[in-house]
Amino acid sequence: MSFNIMLAFLAVLLGYFFIRATSPMLKVIFGISWLLFLPNTIYLFTDLQHLFMQWGKVQPVYVIILLVQYTVLQIIGVVTFILAFHPFEKIINYFSVLKKKKIKVIMAFNFLIAFGMVLGRAERINSWEVITKPGSVLLSAFHVLTSVHLLSLTFLFGIVCNIIYFLFRDPVMHASRKNYKKLMGELGKLLD
Repeated sequence: MSFNIMLAFLAVLLGYFFIRATSPMLKVIFGISWLLFLPNTIYLFTDLQHLFMQWGKVQPVYVIILLVQYTVLQIIGVVTFILAFHPFEKIINYFSVLKKKKIKVIMAFNFLIAFGMVLGRAERINSWEVITKPGSVLLSAFHVLTSVHLLSLTFLFGIVCNIIYFLFRDPVMHASRKNYKKLMGELGKLLD
């Protein structure tokens, strides 16, 4: 789980670098990297399956600890998802054609994120394998697209992504706006 949390935070960081990059080459590199790692944020929700597997294996004394652990994991998933999604909102707002259909574009993008989640959960594809094992990724993507079960799972995950986004976007962005700007400003100072 800690590795998945690190990947979720990496998506937020890559999104920040994507927005801040001035060099076109760096913008492309960070943009592609951000897109590849973005599904890792909301992917944390799929770790809930481990809670149910672990529930009967822990002693009653540790049940509260287990619940707290998974609650924190889900909060991290929501917050990193919303924060990592922020660069996409900036892209939409930049292009007037996309801005006119903002809700539809966001919904479609969430289904793309869901496709990445299914590649990770069902096909066990990691974000970096797009570069290191492109053939395996293409075969796995084809498998997802030709499997009714996996397409249904993608659709379900897409609905969940959209519900989470539209339900939590404003509260998370409002609560984190000051802290996010402050954190990113400090990060910017460190990198300058």
